[in-house]
Amino acid sequence: MDAIVSEPDLVTKKSKLAYSVGHVLNDLTASMWFSYLLVFYHRIVNFPNASAGYLLLIGQIADAISTTFVGFESDRTRTGLFHYGRRKTWHLVGVICVFCSFPFCFNLCIKCHHSDLWAQFIYYSMFIIIFQFGWSCSQITHLAMINELTHKDGERVALNSYRYAWTVISNIFVYTIASILLGIHSSTDETDITSADAHIFRTLTFIVVGVGLVCMIVFHMGLRESQQPAEETEHRLQLSLTSSGRLKRMTWKSFLREKEFYQCAFIWMCARVILNVTQVFLPLYIIDTISTLNRVFVAIAPLCSYVSGLLASFPMRAINKRLGRKPTIILGLCFTLGSAVLFWFIIDFKDNLRIQIALISACVLLGIGTSTTNICSFSLASDLIGLNTECGAFVYGIMSFCDKLANGIVIAIIQQFNPCILASTTACTSYYRYILTFIPIGVAILTILMTLTLWKTNIGGNRHEIIVEGQTDVQTTDVISDENDYNERSPLIA
Repeated sequence: MDAIVSEPDLVTKKSKLAYSVGHVLNDLTASMWFSYLLVFYHRIVNFPNASAGYLLLIGQIADAISTTFVGFESDRTRTGLFHYGRRKTWHLVGVICVFCSFPFCFNLCIKCHHSDLWAQFIYYSMFIIIFQFGWSCSQITHLAMINELTHKDGERVALNSYRYAWTVISNIFVYTIASILLGIHSSTDETDITSADAHIFRTLTFIVVGVGLVCMIVFHMGLRESQQPAEETEHRLQLSLTSSGRLKRMTWKSFLREKEFYQCAFIWMCARVILNVTQVFLPLYIIDTISTLNRVFVAIAPLCSYVSGLLASFPMRAINKRLGRKPTIILGLCFTLGSAVLFWFIIDFKDNLRIQIALISACVLLGIGTSTTNICSFSLASDLIGLNTECGAFVYGIMSFCDKLANGIVIAIIQQFNPCILASTTACTSYYRYILTFIPIGVAILTILMTLTLWKTNIGGNRHEIIVEGQTDVQTTDVISDENDYNERSPLIA
Protein backbone atom coordinates (compact mmCIF):
# COMPACT_ATOMS: atom_id res chain seq x y z
CA MET A 1 0.00 0.00 0.00
CA ASP A 2 1.40 3.38 -0.98
CA ALA A 3 0.36 6.12 1.39
CA ILE A 4 -0.07 9.64 0.11
CA VAL A 5 2.61 12.09 1.30
CA SER A 6 2.00 15.82 1.14
CA GLU A 7 4.67 18.46 0.76
CA PRO A 8 3.57 20.44 3.88
CA ASP A 9 4.69 17.50 6.00
CA LEU A 10 8.29 18.52 5.31
CA VAL A 11 8.90 21.13 8.02
CA THR A 12 11.07 24.09 6.99
CA LYS A 13 14.25 24.94 8.87
CA LYS A 14 12.73 28.22 10.04
CA SER A 15 9.72 26.41 11.49
CA LYS A 16 11.95 23.81 13.14
CA LEU A 17 14.01 26.52 14.81
CA ALA A 18 10.93 28.43 15.97
CA TYR A 19 9.31 25.24 17.27
CA SER A 20 12.45 24.04 19.04
CA VAL A 21 12.68 27.17 21.24
CA GLY A 22 8.97 27.10 22.12
CA HIS A 23 9.59 25.17 25.32
CA VAL A 24 12.68 27.03 26.53
CA LEU A 25 10.86 29.06 29.20
CA ASN A 26 9.46 25.82 30.61
CA ASP A 27 12.86 24.15 30.41
CA LEU A 28 14.64 26.98 32.20
CA THR A 29 12.08 27.17 35.00
CA ALA A 30 11.86 23.37 35.31
CA SER A 31 15.64 23.20 35.70
CA MET A 32 15.45 25.56 38.68
CA TRP A 33 12.30 23.85 39.99
CA PHE A 34 13.77 20.37 40.21
CA SER A 35 17.39 21.24 40.95
CA TYR A 36 17.01 23.96 43.57
CA LEU A 37 13.48 23.82 44.99
CA LEU A 38 14.39 21.67 48.01
CA VAL A 39 17.64 23.61 48.50
CA PHE A 40 15.82 26.96 48.41
CA TYR A 41 12.86 26.09 50.64
CA HIS A 42 14.87 24.08 53.18
CA ARG A 43 18.08 26.08 53.38
CA ILE A 44 16.97 29.60 52.37
CA VAL A 45 13.37 29.82 53.64
CA ASN A 46 14.09 27.29 56.45
CA PHE A 47 11.08 25.04 55.87
CA PRO A 48 11.38 21.51 57.33
CA ASN A 49 12.28 18.80 54.82
CA ALA A 50 8.74 17.43 54.82
CA SER A 51 7.20 20.87 54.13
CA ALA A 52 9.59 21.46 51.22
CA GLY A 53 8.62 18.08 49.83
CA TYR A 54 4.91 18.88 50.19
CA LEU A 55 5.37 22.13 48.27
CA LEU A 56 6.87 20.15 45.42
CA LEU A 57 4.04 17.60 45.68
CA ILE A 58 1.42 20.39 45.52
CA GLY A 59 3.09 21.68 42.38
CA GLN A 60 3.24 18.24 40.78
CA ILE A 61 -0.42 17.51 41.59
CA ALA A 62 -1.46 20.89 40.16
CA ASP A 63 0.61 20.15 37.07
CA ALA A 64 -0.82 16.64 36.70
CA ILE A 65 -4.43 17.83 36.94
CA SER A 66 -3.75 20.75 34.61
CA THR A 67 -2.18 18.55 31.92
CA THR A 68 -5.32 16.42 31.73
CA PHE A 69 -7.60 19.48 31.63
CA VAL A 70 -5.48 21.29 29.03
CA GLY A 71 -5.21 18.12 26.93
CA PHE A 72 -9.00 17.78 26.71
CA GLU A 73 -9.72 21.47 26.19
CA SER A 74 -6.93 22.02 23.68
CA ASP A 75 -8.24 19.16 21.52
CA ARG A 76 -11.76 20.61 21.73
CA THR A 77 -10.70 24.18 20.87
CA ARG A 78 -11.33 25.03 17.20
CA THR A 79 -9.33 28.08 16.10
CA GLY A 80 -8.23 29.67 19.37
CA LEU A 81 -8.53 33.26 20.53
CA PHE A 82 -9.00 35.63 17.56
CA HIS A 83 -8.14 32.70 15.22
CA TYR A 84 -4.62 32.67 16.66
CA GLY A 85 -4.51 28.85 16.63
CA ARG A 86 -5.84 26.38 19.17
CA ARG A 87 -2.42 25.18 20.34
CA LYS A 88 -0.70 28.58 20.31
CA THR A 89 -3.55 30.21 22.24
CA TRP A 90 -3.18 27.75 25.11
CA HIS A 91 0.60 28.01 24.85
CA LEU A 92 0.37 31.80 25.19
CA VAL A 93 -1.85 31.47 28.27
CA GLY A 94 0.81 29.24 29.78
CA VAL A 95 3.62 31.68 29.01
CA ILE A 96 1.73 34.52 30.74
CA CYS A 97 1.04 32.41 33.85
CA VAL A 98 4.67 31.26 34.14
CA PHE A 99 6.04 34.76 33.56
CA CYS A 100 3.80 36.28 36.24
CA SER A 101 4.18 33.59 38.93
CA PHE A 102 7.64 32.00 38.75
CA PRO A 103 9.63 35.00 40.10
CA PHE A 104 7.65 34.73 43.35
CA CYS A 105 8.46 31.00 43.74
CA PHE A 106 12.20 31.61 44.24
CA ASN A 107 12.09 34.85 46.21
CA LEU A 108 11.65 35.42 49.90
CA CYS A 109 8.03 36.03 50.89
CA ILE A 110 7.36 39.71 50.09
CA LYS A 111 6.47 41.65 53.26
CA CYS A 112 6.04 38.35 55.12
CA HIS A 113 9.40 36.55 55.28
CA HIS A 114 9.30 36.87 59.07
CA SER A 115 5.76 35.45 59.28
CA ASP A 116 4.89 31.98 60.56
CA LEU A 117 5.94 29.14 58.29
CA TRP A 118 2.33 28.07 57.70
CA ALA A 119 1.51 31.52 56.31
CA GLN A 120 4.56 31.42 54.03
CA PHE A 121 3.56 27.89 52.98
CA ILE A 122 0.16 29.19 51.76
CA TYR A 123 1.85 32.14 50.04
CA TYR A 124 4.25 29.95 48.06
CA SER A 125 1.57 27.33 47.32
CA MET A 126 -0.59 29.93 45.56
CA PHE A 127 2.16 30.99 43.15
CA ILE A 128 3.34 27.40 42.65
CA ILE A 129 -0.16 26.33 41.52
CA ILE A 130 -0.38 29.22 39.03
CA PHE A 131 3.13 28.43 37.77
CA GLN A 132 2.37 24.74 37.30
CA PHE A 133 -0.91 25.44 35.47
CA GLY A 134 0.94 27.71 33.06
CA TRP A 135 3.76 25.22 32.68
CA SER A 136 1.36 22.44 31.71
CA CYS A 137 -0.47 24.71 29.22
CA SER A 138 2.77 25.35 27.36
CA GLN A 139 4.11 21.79 27.62
CA ILE A 140 1.08 19.88 26.37
CA THR A 141 0.25 22.17 23.47
CA HIS A 142 3.90 22.32 22.41
CA LEU A 143 4.12 18.52 22.31
CA ALA A 144 0.76 18.19 20.54
CA MET A 145 1.95 20.46 17.72
CA ILE A 146 4.55 17.89 16.63
CA ASN A 147 2.04 15.54 15.04
CA GLU A 148 0.11 18.44 13.51
CA LEU A 149 3.17 19.96 11.87
CA THR A 150 4.06 16.69 10.14
CA HIS A 151 2.94 13.05 9.90
CA LYS A 152 6.32 11.75 8.70
CA ASP A 153 8.13 9.71 11.33
CA GLY A 154 11.55 11.12 10.51
CA GLU A 155 10.32 14.71 10.76
CA ARG A 156 8.51 14.05 14.05
CA VAL A 157 11.60 12.49 15.58
CA ALA A 158 13.69 15.41 14.35
CA LEU A 159 11.33 17.88 16.06
CA ASN A 160 11.51 15.81 19.26
CA SER A 161 15.31 15.81 19.06
CA TYR A 162 15.59 19.55 18.46
CA ARG A 163 13.13 20.16 21.28
CA TYR A 164 15.18 18.01 23.65
CA ALA A 165 18.42 19.63 22.47
CA TRP A 166 17.08 23.02 23.59
CA THR A 167 16.00 21.42 26.86
CA VAL A 168 19.60 20.38 27.41
CA ILE A 169 20.89 23.80 26.35
CA SER A 170 18.45 25.46 28.76
CA ASN A 171 19.68 23.34 31.64
CA ILE A 172 23.29 24.04 30.72
CA PHE A 173 22.51 27.75 30.75
CA VAL A 174 20.88 27.59 34.20
CA TYR A 175 23.72 25.62 35.75
CA THR A 176 26.36 27.85 34.15
CA ILE A 177 24.76 31.02 35.52
CA ALA A 178 24.22 29.34 38.90
CA SER A 179 27.88 28.30 39.13
CA ILE A 180 28.98 31.85 38.27
CA LEU A 181 26.64 33.40 40.86
CA LEU A 182 27.62 30.91 43.56
CA GLY A 183 31.30 31.48 42.81
CA ILE A 184 31.12 35.28 42.74
CA HIS A 185 28.94 35.70 45.82
CA SER A 186 31.06 33.66 48.20
CA SER A 187 29.92 33.31 51.79
CA THR A 188 31.84 32.39 54.93
CA ASP A 189 31.06 28.70 54.35
CA GLU A 190 32.11 27.70 50.85
CA THR A 191 30.65 24.19 51.17
CA ASP A 192 27.09 25.14 52.18
CA ILE A 193 24.12 27.26 51.06
CA THR A 194 22.36 29.38 53.68
CA SER A 195 19.62 32.02 53.95
CA ALA A 196 22.26 34.68 53.24
CA ASP A 197 22.32 33.41 49.64
CA ALA A 198 18.68 34.35 48.88
CA HIS A 199 19.78 37.12 46.51
CA ILE A 200 21.59 34.56 44.33
CA PHE A 201 18.35 32.69 43.64
CA ARG A 202 16.49 35.96 43.04
CA THR A 203 19.03 37.04 40.42
CA LEU A 204 19.01 33.62 38.79
CA THR A 205 15.20 33.67 38.61
CA PHE A 206 15.07 37.05 36.84
CA ILE A 207 17.72 35.95 34.32
CA VAL A 208 15.83 32.71 33.61
CA VAL A 209 12.49 34.45 33.07
CA GLY A 210 14.04 37.15 30.87
CA VAL A 211 15.83 34.73 28.54
CA GLY A 212 12.78 32.46 28.39
CA LEU A 213 10.54 35.36 27.40
CA VAL A 214 12.79 36.21 24.44
CA CYS A 215 12.55 32.61 23.20
CA MET A 216 8.75 32.69 23.54
CA ILE A 217 8.61 35.75 21.29
CA VAL A 218 10.67 33.88 18.67
CA PHE A 219 8.32 30.89 18.89
CA HIS A 220 5.08 32.84 18.57
CA MET A 221 6.34 35.09 15.78
CA GLY A 222 8.22 32.42 13.84
CA LEU A 223 5.83 29.45 13.81
CA ARG A 224 2.49 29.43 12.02
CA GLU A 225 -0.21 27.04 13.17
CA SER A 226 -2.89 25.51 10.96
CA GLN A 227 -6.13 27.49 11.09
CA GLN A 228 -8.46 24.52 10.50
CA PRO A 229 -8.17 22.19 13.50
CA ALA A 230 -11.66 20.77 13.06
CA GLU A 231 -10.81 19.61 9.54
CA GLU A 232 -7.36 18.40 10.54
CA THR A 233 -8.64 14.93 11.39
CA GLU A 234 -10.16 14.46 7.95
CA HIS A 235 -7.00 15.81 6.34
CA ARG A 236 -4.90 13.25 8.19
CA LEU A 237 -7.33 10.51 7.23
CA GLN A 238 -7.01 11.47 3.58
CA LEU A 239 -3.22 11.53 3.86
CA SER A 240 -3.28 7.93 5.02
CA LEU A 241 -5.57 6.62 2.26
CA THR A 242 -4.05 3.65 0.46
CA SER A 243 -5.27 1.56 -2.41
CA SER A 244 -7.49 -0.48 -0.10
CA GLY A 245 -7.60 1.15 3.31
CA ARG A 246 -7.83 4.27 5.40
CA LEU A 247 -6.77 5.29 8.90
CA LYS A 248 -9.23 4.63 11.70
CA ARG A 249 -10.59 7.62 13.55
CA MET A 250 -9.42 7.54 17.19
CA THR A 251 -11.12 8.97 20.26
CA TRP A 252 -9.66 9.29 23.74
CA LYS A 253 -11.56 6.13 24.66
CA SER A 254 -9.95 4.31 21.73
CA PHE A 255 -6.49 5.18 23.01
CA LEU A 256 -7.39 3.97 26.50
CA ARG A 257 -8.31 0.58 25.01
CA GLU A 258 -4.85 0.15 23.46
CA LYS A 259 -2.34 -1.86 25.49
CA GLU A 260 0.55 0.06 23.92
CA PHE A 261 -0.83 3.29 25.41
CA TYR A 262 -0.14 2.06 28.95
CA GLN A 263 3.22 0.55 28.02
CA CYS A 264 4.45 3.80 26.43
CA ALA A 265 3.07 5.82 29.36
CA PHE A 266 4.98 3.61 31.81
CA ILE A 267 8.26 4.05 29.89
CA TRP A 268 7.66 7.82 29.66
CA MET A 269 6.94 7.99 33.40
CA CYS A 270 10.00 5.97 34.40
CA ALA A 271 12.32 8.01 32.17
CA ARG A 272 11.09 11.19 33.83
CA VAL A 273 11.30 9.74 37.36
CA ILE A 274 14.97 8.85 36.85
CA LEU A 275 15.72 12.29 35.41
CA ASN A 276 13.83 14.31 38.04
CA VAL A 277 14.80 12.34 41.16
CA THR A 278 18.49 12.55 40.28
CA GLN A 279 18.10 16.22 39.36
CA VAL A 280 16.37 17.05 42.65
CA PHE A 281 18.68 15.18 45.00
CA LEU A 282 22.06 15.59 43.26
CA PRO A 283 22.69 19.05 44.83
CA LEU A 284 21.74 17.70 48.28
CA TYR A 285 23.96 14.64 47.70
CA ILE A 286 26.88 17.00 47.01
CA ILE A 287 26.17 19.24 50.03
CA ASP A 288 25.31 16.61 52.64
CA THR A 289 26.70 13.26 51.47
CA ILE A 290 30.04 14.34 50.00
CA SER A 291 30.13 17.60 52.06
CA THR A 292 33.82 18.32 51.33
CA LEU A 293 33.44 19.93 47.89
CA ASN A 294 32.97 23.62 47.19
CA ARG A 295 29.29 24.54 46.87
CA VAL A 296 29.85 25.58 43.24
CA PHE A 297 29.67 21.86 42.42
CA VAL A 298 25.90 21.94 42.98
CA ALA A 299 25.91 23.70 39.59
CA ILE A 300 28.99 22.14 37.96
CA ALA A 301 27.89 18.52 38.48
CA PRO A 302 24.46 18.81 36.80
CA LEU A 303 26.07 21.03 34.15
CA CYS A 304 28.39 18.16 33.21
CA SER A 305 25.40 15.83 33.09
CA TYR A 306 23.54 17.98 30.59
CA VAL A 307 26.60 18.75 28.46
CA SER A 308 27.24 15.01 28.09
CA GLY A 309 23.56 14.50 27.27
CA LEU A 310 23.76 17.10 24.51
CA LEU A 311 26.93 15.57 23.04
CA ALA A 312 25.40 12.10 23.22
CA SER A 313 22.52 13.17 21.00
CA PHE A 314 24.77 13.66 17.95
CA PRO A 315 25.88 10.02 17.35
CA MET A 316 22.41 8.80 18.31
CA ARG A 317 21.33 8.81 14.68
CA ALA A 318 23.83 6.13 13.74
CA ILE A 319 23.20 4.16 16.93
CA ASN A 320 19.45 4.14 16.46
CA LYS A 321 19.76 3.25 12.77
CA ARG A 322 21.84 0.22 13.65
CA LEU A 323 20.09 -0.91 16.82
CA GLY A 324 16.51 0.38 16.58
CA ARG A 325 14.62 2.61 18.99
CA LYS A 326 13.85 0.07 21.71
CA PRO A 327 17.39 -1.30 21.98
CA THR A 328 18.58 2.32 22.13
CA ILE A 329 16.38 2.88 25.20
CA ILE A 330 17.95 -0.14 26.91
CA LEU A 331 21.43 1.11 26.00
CA GLY A 332 20.64 4.45 27.62
CA LEU A 333 19.37 2.72 30.75
CA CYS A 334 22.65 0.81 31.01
CA PHE A 335 24.49 4.15 31.25
CA THR A 336 22.05 5.17 33.98
CA LEU A 337 22.79 1.97 35.91
CA GLY A 338 26.53 2.67 35.65
CA SER A 339 26.09 6.16 37.07
CA ALA A 340 24.03 4.87 40.00
CA VAL A 341 26.77 2.42 40.93
CA LEU A 342 29.34 5.22 40.86
CA PHE A 343 27.20 7.41 43.14
CA TRP A 344 27.34 4.61 45.73
CA PHE A 345 31.17 4.39 45.79
CA ILE A 346 32.07 8.09 45.50
CA ILE A 347 32.15 8.80 49.25
CA ASP A 348 34.59 5.93 49.80
CA PHE A 349 37.32 8.05 48.23
CA LYS A 350 39.34 10.14 50.68
CA ASP A 351 41.09 12.51 48.28
CA ASN A 352 39.04 15.48 47.02
CA LEU A 353 40.47 15.24 43.51
CA ARG A 354 39.38 11.62 43.18
CA ILE A 355 35.94 12.53 44.51
CA GLN A 356 35.63 15.28 41.90
CA ILE A 357 36.68 12.94 39.06
CA ALA A 358 34.28 10.22 40.21
CA LEU A 359 31.42 12.70 40.61
CA ILE A 360 31.93 14.19 37.15
CA SER A 361 32.20 10.69 35.64
CA ALA A 362 28.94 9.62 37.28
CA CYS A 363 27.20 12.78 36.02
CA VAL A 364 28.49 12.20 32.48
CA LEU A 365 27.11 8.65 32.46
CA LEU A 366 23.83 9.93 33.92
CA GLY A 367 23.56 12.62 31.25
CA ILE A 368 24.08 10.15 28.41
CA GLY A 369 21.53 7.76 29.90
CA THR A 370 18.78 10.29 30.65
CA SER A 371 19.20 12.08 27.32
CA THR A 372 18.83 8.83 25.39
CA THR A 373 15.85 7.50 27.32
CA ASN A 374 13.95 10.79 27.28
CA ILE A 375 14.33 11.35 23.53
CA CYS A 376 13.24 7.78 22.86
CA SER A 377 10.27 7.97 25.26
CA PHE A 378 9.04 11.17 23.57
CA SER A 379 9.41 9.48 20.18
CA LEU A 380 7.49 6.40 21.33
CA ALA A 381 4.60 8.67 22.39
CA SER A 382 4.73 10.41 19.03
CA ASP A 383 4.68 7.04 17.27
CA LEU A 384 1.67 6.01 19.35
CA ILE A 385 -0.28 9.07 18.16
CA GLY A 386 0.90 8.70 14.58
CA LEU A 387 -1.58 10.39 12.21
CA ASN A 388 -4.34 10.47 14.83
CA THR A 389 -3.68 14.05 15.90
CA GLU A 390 -7.32 14.52 16.89
CA CYS A 391 -6.38 13.26 20.37
CA GLY A 392 -2.70 14.20 20.44
CA ALA A 393 -2.93 16.60 23.38
CA PHE A 394 -4.94 14.05 25.37
CA VAL A 395 -2.25 11.38 24.94
CA TYR A 396 0.54 13.74 25.98
CA GLY A 397 -1.64 15.04 28.81
CA ILE A 398 -2.27 11.61 30.32
CA MET A 399 1.40 10.63 30.02
CA SER A 400 2.46 13.88 31.66
CA PHE A 401 -0.20 13.35 34.33
CA CYS A 402 1.38 10.01 35.21
CA ASP A 403 4.93 11.31 35.32
CA LYS A 404 4.11 14.46 37.29
CA LEU A 405 2.07 12.56 39.87
CA ALA A 406 4.69 9.81 40.17
CA ASN A 407 7.51 12.33 40.61
CA GLY A 408 5.60 14.34 43.19
CA ILE A 409 4.67 11.29 45.25
CA VAL A 410 8.16 9.76 45.13
CA ILE A 411 9.91 13.00 46.12
CA ALA A 412 7.36 13.78 48.86
CA ILE A 413 7.84 10.30 50.37
CA ILE A 414 11.61 10.70 50.25
CA GLN A 415 11.35 14.05 52.02
CA GLN A 416 8.88 12.72 54.59
CA PHE A 417 11.45 10.20 55.81
CA ASN A 418 14.43 12.49 55.30
CA PRO A 419 16.56 12.46 58.49
CA CYS A 420 18.61 15.49 57.44
CA ILE A 421 18.62 18.77 59.32
CA LEU A 422 20.52 21.92 58.38
CA ALA A 423 23.63 20.42 59.98
CA SER A 424 24.77 17.29 58.15
CA THR A 425 24.68 14.03 60.11
CA THR A 426 25.84 10.45 59.52
CA ALA A 427 22.26 9.36 58.76
CA CYS A 428 21.95 12.23 56.31
CA THR A 429 25.16 11.19 54.54
CA SER A 430 23.86 7.68 53.95
CA TYR A 431 20.33 8.78 53.03
CA TYR A 432 21.13 10.63 49.79
CA ARG A 433 23.58 7.88 48.88
CA TYR A 434 20.72 5.37 48.97
CA ILE A 435 18.42 7.69 47.00
CA LEU A 436 20.81 8.30 44.09
CA THR A 437 21.73 4.63 43.87
CA PHE A 438 18.72 2.42 44.47
CA ILE A 439 15.88 4.50 43.00
CA PRO A 440 17.53 4.90 39.54
CA ILE A 441 18.57 1.24 39.54
CA GLY A 442 15.09 -0.01 40.48
CA VAL A 443 13.26 2.23 38.00
CA ALA A 444 15.76 1.44 35.21
CA ILE A 445 15.22 -2.31 35.65
CA LEU A 446 11.44 -1.86 35.49
CA THR A 447 11.82 0.24 32.33
CA ILE A 448 13.99 -2.42 30.66
CA LEU A 449 11.38 -5.08 31.42
CA MET A 450 8.56 -2.93 30.00
CA THR A 451 10.59 -2.14 26.87
CA LEU A 452 11.05 -5.86 26.27
CA THR A 453 7.27 -6.31 26.23
CA LEU A 454 7.14 -3.85 23.30
CA TRP A 455 10.00 -5.49 21.43
CA LYS A 456 8.01 -6.76 18.41
CA THR A 457 5.17 -4.23 18.58
CA ASN A 458 4.62 -1.81 15.70
CA ILE A 459 3.49 1.14 17.84
CA GLY A 460 0.71 3.16 16.23
CA GLY A 461 1.10 1.32 12.92
CA ASN A 462 -1.95 -0.95 13.00
CA ARG A 463 -4.85 1.46 12.64
CA HIS A 464 -6.06 0.98 9.08
CA GLU A 465 -9.47 -0.17 7.97
CA ILE A 466 -10.07 -2.18 4.81
CA ILE A 467 -12.50 -0.49 2.43
CA VAL A 468 -14.74 -3.04 0.71
CA GLU A 469 -16.00 -1.88 -2.68
CA GLY A 470 -19.76 -1.52 -2.96
CA GLN A 471 -20.25 -1.39 0.83
CA THR A 472 -20.62 1.61 3.07
CA ASP A 473 -19.21 -0.20 6.08
CA VAL A 474 -15.56 -0.88 6.55
CA GLN A 475 -13.94 -4.00 7.82
CA THR A 476 -11.35 -3.37 10.50
CA THR A 477 -8.10 -5.25 10.23
CA ASP A 478 -4.48 -4.76 11.14
CA VAL A 479 -2.65 -3.35 8.18
CA ILE A 480 0.91 -2.24 8.63
CA SER A 481 1.46 1.27 7.33
CA ASP A 482 3.97 1.93 4.62
CA GLU A 483 7.47 0.99 5.68
CA ASN A 484 8.93 4.22 4.36
CA ASP A 485 6.50 6.25 6.46
CA TYR A 486 6.99 4.40 9.71
CA ASN A 487 10.30 2.83 10.50
CA GLU A 488 11.23 1.64 13.98
CA ARG A 489 14.88 2.15 13.03
CA SER A 490 14.48 5.75 11.85
CA PRO A 491 17.16 8.11 13.22
CA LEU A 492 16.62 10.15 16.35
CA ILE A 493 18.57 13.05 14.89
CA ALA A 494 17.52 13.98 11.36
